[in-house]
Amino acid sequence: MTDETIELYWDDDAQTIMLAYFRKGWTWAGMFDTLRDIQRVTGRRRELIGAIVQIEPGANVPNGNVFSRETREKARQMLQMGAAGKGPIAVVGMNAVVQVIAKGFTILDRRALDDVYFTDNIAEARRVIRERLDAVNRR
Repeated sequence: MTDETIELYWDDDAQTIMLAYFRKGWTWAGMFDTLRDIQRVTGRRRELIGAIVQIEPGANVPNGNVFSRETREKARQMLQMGAAGKGPIAVVGMNAVVQVIAKGFTILDRRALDDVYFTDNIAEARRVIRERLDAVNRR
């Protein structure tokens, strides 16, 4: 991955949870590269993988406008990439306005956020993802 404003690594020793950390200045290209990296990893694994997306305080969408046509188009592309998702996602640090906008995408695809959780901190995100992975593994 070439965008140094986004870090991607395993969050647990069992390698069942990936963490993507978005710093100020992240780019759309970097985000899509990160999503492709996640897809490559999850595509090779038979077990369910969870993901945590942590957004640095003050980080914003690349063009600075969550209401722009570009942002809507990039969000649509992101949802299409995640349509065949293989596990739960917890998003840490997303402000309330952006959460409302994200939830608005369920108008386009009512299942878009089926296994996506918005959390206030990393500990809560880890708990939510672990509970979801454990529930699936008990089946």
